[in-house]
Amino acid sequence: MGFLLFPGSVTGIKSRQDLLMVLLWIIVLFVSILVHELGHALTSRKMTGVTPSIKLWGMGGLAYPNTQLTQKQSFWVTWAGPLAGLGFFGLIVLTCCAIYGFAVGTDLTMFLLFPTTGINRETFTVLAKMNDPVLLNMLKHLLWVNFWWSLMNLLPVFPLDGGQIYASIERSPKKVWTVGMVTGALVAIAGFFILHQIVITILFGYFAFQNYKRLEHLKSHSR
Repeated sequence: MGFLLFPGSVTGIKSRQDLLMVLLWIIVLFVSILVHELGHALTSRKMTGVTPSIKLWGMGGLAYPNTQLTQKQSFWVTWAGPLAGLGFFGLIVLTCCAIYGFAVGTDLTMFLLFPTTGINRETFTVLAKMNDPVLLNMLKHLLWVNFWWSLMNLLPVFPLDGGQIYASIERSPKKVWTVGMVTGALVAIAGFFILHQIVITILFGYFAFQNYKRLEHLKSHSR
């Protein structure tokens, strides 16, 4: 399962450059979500022999196996999405290293993922020569989405991939919904007070509420 996230920088369009950055962000998300869902779909086809389908929608995408998966198959098919994203991230880093050299490529990657780390003089020279905000922003967004979102998607919060992986190995639905509710609430709080990302706060707050409702539904049926 993939979700589309918008950073705060694209919420206020005041010029052609702003519009270009929004379009760039949408393209990056489309490609990244497609890679993620292809990871699910190709693994499903490899394990079952049945051709799956992919649906991309306004807030992300879903891969449908079009057949009943065993617990083992579901576990690996679910893992394949985030792993595909991380693999795509690795491919981007290797491309940077091939073009600019290993030292500059890795330093540039670290700077774009963790801006507060700073960069060395050689990397700064490469950035100065690049002088292309579109290319730099595309690289930054590709790295950011495929690294951070792939890791975030592995959190044990249903319906994220991490929540589905946890559900495939934990037999107690009560534990699945409880862990999802608590983790989702903690990420939502961190998103607001630490990361200052309102989208993450809203999204994980909604996930926490979903898990809470599932937990309450389970309790009401067990009485």
